[in-house]
Amino acid sequence: MNTSSNHSTGSTSPLSRIAAYRNARLRISRVDRHLWLALLLAVPAMLTLLAPSYFMKAHDARHSIFFLVEFDQSIREGALWPIWGPDHSVGFGYPTFLVYAPLAYYVGEVFHLLGMGFATAIKATWALGFLVGATGVYRLARCWFRPAIAVVASLAFTYAPYHLSQIYVRAALAEFMAMAWLPWTALALLLLWEDPGPRRAALAALSLAALMLFHTVSTLTFVPLLAGLLIVLFLRDLGRGRPSGQGLFAQIRTPATGWTLLALTLTGLLASIFFVPLLLDRAGVAQWQWVNETYSYRLHFVYPSQFLDPTWGYGYSVDGPGDGMSFQIGIVAFVLGALGAAAAFGKRAGHPMPRALAVYFVMATAIAIFMMTPLSGRLWDVLPLLAMVQFPWRLLSVTVFTGALLAASGVNWLSSRDNTTTVGVPSPYIYVIALVLVLVSLPYIQPELVPLRPVDESPLAVLDFEMTFPNMRGMTSFSERLPADEDSPLIAQYLAGEPLKKAAISSGAGDILEQDAGALFARARVRSDAGVTLRFYTYYFAGWRGTIDGNPVEIRPDGPNGLIALDVPPGEHEVAVSFGPTPPRVAGALLSGLGLVGILLLLVLEWRRRDPLRGQGNLR
Repeated sequence: MNTSSNHSTGSTSPLSRIAAYRNARLRISRVDRHLWLALLLAVPAMLTLLAPSYFMKAHDARHSIFFLVEFDQSIREGALWPIWGPDHSVGFGYPTFLVYAPLAYYVGEVFHLLGMGFATAIKATWALGFLVGATGVYRLARCWFRPAIAVVASLAFTYAPYHLSQIYVRAALAEFMAMAWLPWTALALLLLWEDPGPRRAALAALSLAALMLFHTVSTLTFVPLLAGLLIVLFLRDLGRGRPSGQGLFAQIRTPATGWTLLALTLTGLLASIFFVPLLLDRAGVAQWQWVNETYSYRLHFVYPSQFLDPTWGYGYSVDGPGDGMSFQIGIVAFVLGALGAAAAFGKRAGHPMPRALAVYFVMATAIAIFMMTPLSGRLWDVLPLLAMVQFPWRLLSVTVFTGALLAASGVNWLSSRDNTTTVGVPSPYIYVIALVLVLVSLPYIQPELVPLRPVDESPLAVLDFEMTFPNMRGMTSFSERLPADEDSPLIAQYLAGEPLKKAAISSGAGDILEQDAGALFARARVRSDAGVTLRFYTYYFAGWRGTIDGNPVEIRPDGPNGLIALDVPPGEHEVAVSFGPTPPRVAGALLSGLGLVGILLLLVLEWRRRDPLRGQGNLR
């Protein structure tokens, strides 16, 4: 029996859509056996995380751990929003979290503060990312599809080759977490549009801000995707039939538009704590390093045959088609997505996802694929901001998300044509497809495991990496060259396991009687007869301040590495430098605080709206 009528949305009125979303929310708020099935089938993808070793040969595997080591040091010295990575650049330090959105490392830090080692905390973060992403796609798909089909969407996302590549080939923790959060943000925005109100606006703002704070580069890819989604929703409602004699904008859903604009405004405020300093303090960083040489988009286009090439590898992306890593979409997911695309452009009956959204997901997938190929090179050349994406194949993260929803659409189309299925009972082929998605990806969840060393979870890990890859040392705009080994006496101190001594007399005669240093400070007691110039082996950068005997003094960059230098008068003095806020960082924090106040006011407003209805069972 054809069961398509059992899962079609039918009516397209706003009230029926709101009811559908509310019913979906009620269903998934209870114990959902299909959600547990999706999570159970996702477990094989993360079993490797239980091993005592780690996939240290993955591209950014060392970063995923030592970034948390750096983050933790700043947290423990009182920086609630860390900026400075103290051990980068042969010990000179670097404003790591000015550039890298830090939210993934807040998650890791929570696990670490609960007692886990650094590597174990990162593994827990990876595992959480798997579960969050699988659940988010399931819940989003349930807005339109039956539970069994939502399981397929969840597994298509979890076992997408690029999703697995993100962890086991690239070890790109922040990007992986942003992918995991994307479906939740899309769900929050959709629910806000369909059922606008203060709580929906607050949740949408929190979700979108979190997405932007997980990964800097993903903001450039995911935010346009979500913006397009909102535009489609707006145009869909604008294009509905309107009574004769009414103006073009008579059918605009003013409440949805207003609440959505408010949510977007709050998003901007919430994310200001990161993006205001990034925009205003980034001049102090050697930004050419972000897009130079191996980070140039020109070297990383994907050739069409690679999208379906099942060859797997743990190497790197190179210029031309001879890459050592896979850029495949996945043959099973591609076939299901193609069926979903056909259903999107086909007849309305039997397709529960609104046609406008289905077509948008098809178009977004096609645009993402085109933008990864060499044919899009001219667009990359004329849109300078795209260079910050660095690797065009990063747009595979978009296809993982849209492809999972299109795969669900394709499976829905197949199941609607299964005449052997009893009414209300999912086609058994749905579960077969779900298992196939898992089985075909099993070869991709076997990373190269390497035993962890004590150095991998210590500040020395950064130095170990930079000694292996000396061209990966960061610079500030005050640096004249990459720091060489001979530029830093700190290297020997790191290797000997000694407390770091970051102060040295660069000119004049005198003595340093004692000194010490931490993640965000360095100090020394200096004695001289005629005065000296003191150099701290720390990069000069906005936020560093100097004092002599507790009184502020001017500091300056000292070439060729752009280190901190200051003049010390004759006599014996306590000299210190410390890292603190700058006006952009203060402004960003205040704006984010204002955004949080706005969120709280919305939640209070929602509570006041709901309070008179308590006990009546109403769902707002």
